[in-house]
Amino acid sequence: MNNEELNNIVEGRLDKYFEKYPSTPNVEMYKIELKQSIVKDALAKISDEVTINDAINQAFSDFGDIDHAINQVIFKDHGIKD
Repeated sequence: MNNEELNNIVEGRLDKYFEKYPSTPNVEMYKIELKQSIVKDALAKISDEVTINDAINQAFSDFGDIDHAINQVIFKDHGIKD
């Protein structure tokens, strides 16, 4: 699997998270930043002992509750503070 395939897998998984939220400039920017971070983290985890899919799963897990993070971005869009 090459980097483009890894990017596509991560983007597909993120699309599923983000499909239930409004598309605002801040939400889209967060999605781009999150994708870059998850791809970078997954690439760092890939080794002989860790498959690409496992690395992607671990990278998503490292970011915790993505839905909560998206909601925080949306709240900030509407001027609501935590």
